[in-house]
Amino acid sequence: MTIIVGHRGACGYAPENTLKSFRTAIDIGCDRAELDVRMTKDNQIVVIHDEEVSKPTNGRVFVKDLTLAELKELSLDRGEKIPTLQEVIDVCKNKINLQIELKADGTPAAVNQHILRNKLENQVVITSFNDHWLKEIKNLNPNLKVGLLIHKDEALNNAWTQVISIPLDFFALFHELITKELIDKAHALGKIVHGYAVNDKAAGDKLMSMGIDSIGTDYPKLFIPHKDFFCNIKS
Repeated sequence: MTIIVGHRGACGYAPENTLKSFRTAIDIGCDRAELDVRMTKDNQIVVIHDEEVSKPTNGRVFVKDLTLAELKELSLDRGEKIPTLQEVIDVCKNKINLQIELKADGTPAAVNQHILRNKLENQVVITSFNDHWLKEIKNLNPNLKVGLLIHKDEALNNAWTQVISIPLDFFALFHELITKELIDKAHALGKIVHGYAVNDKAAGDKLMSMGIDSIGTDYPKLFIPHKDFFCNIKS
């Protein structure tokens, strides 16, 4: 059965990477929620995708140059705030698994500390485009499952050699790169395959027919239709 992963919570229905978005992913019935993490100026780990916060500040301001308190003063879409990783964990623990993408230096150690403190090793997987950060967190905690994010064919060619060097537990690919042959090759190596940016039902259904292990989507209701009525009642 294919695992359904809500992208940045469930960002097709709520502001991305906010507590509202993660609660929405839980209400819809997602198996896992994806999120992005960065470090503040005072070494706090926060959940935000972009390295700058230009949208809420109307200027070019970087996350790494602001303290947590300064970030908390900013209002996002619909009055939401930038959450800390701990705040997201408090909402999601024992309700939905997490897929944490490392986006900055310092995040491997900080994420691992949060995982250990909250006893989440069996409820979390880690992704990144940066193989060095994946190797760092895998060295810190070999029990964690890590996956390399891949957007281009060239990166995919290199990824087969990184299965051992990191070592990788899974591949996380832009969905248009995925073929049945790739899935079969990964499975033969004992690795799983995740497809991301799957925002079209036909594309998702095709991947599922190929035997993909998980898909990430902004619109998880496309793949969990039986939950629609329940979610509408709660929202």
